Amino acid sequence: MDNEGKFLIYCIERYRNIKGLTGAEAIKIFNEYGIMDFVRQFFDILHINGDEYIVKEIDDYISEQKAGLPRLNDNSQQG
Repeated sequence: MDNEGKFLIYCIERYRNIKGLTGAEAIKIFNEYGIMDFVRQFFDILHINGDEYIVKEIDDYISEQKAGLPRLNDNSQQG
């Protein structure tokens, strides 16, 4: 497993723990909102920060997705 994969597992576990979720609940959220792609894309920034920063960034990204903002690298909005 590469470093990004290991870090993704770390993020899932930290998010799960801080939010008081089961593993299945955390995975469902990560899948529903594309968090795995987000974590991989921003690995270089996220992995040097603390747990609270990581969870806040994930929560902010989820909020953006709920608001209907375009996903990362979503070129469908360009005309």
